[in-house]
Amino acid sequence: MQLVLNIPDKALNKARPLIEFLKSLEFLTVEQSADDFQVPEWHKQIVEGRIRTATPESFKPWSRVKKQLKHKK
Repeated sequence: MQLVLNIPDKALNKARPLIEFLKSLEFLTVEQSADDFQVPEWHKQIVEGRIRTATPESFKPWSRVKKQLKHKK
């Protein structure tokens, strides 16, 4: 059996305890849709601004970034 709950954004804070409770039940699987992870418009604007003002010196080689990420674990 599948049950779908549509929770409006304005009610999400009220629904979080319910969602966490449902996740704790061993006999249920809780899946959240990609819609739950929308990027706010203000965040997109910040990233777009950083991309516009980026210079070659702003970037790090992937090998260096990967090494830094491994050390943070």
